[in-house]
Amino acid sequence: MICERCSADVYKYEVCAYCKRKVCSSCVKSSKRISKIERSVICKDCWSSLKSRKRFKSEKKGD
Repeated sequence: MICERCSADVYKYEVCAYCKRKVCSSCVKSSKRISKIERSVICKDCWSSLKSRKRFKSEKKGD
């Protein structure tokens, strides 16, 4: 599989919650667990957008 941000060939990727691109672990800026099975990931490009970064930081973590 290929990372849609850096075009690297990767075995495992994650989907950015904001731009919906498949990114490798080196392109992931931050991630957090929303619930036991749901995980929120933000890529480095979306992190530079203040609107999406604010949305990421305001999401509540599950107990």
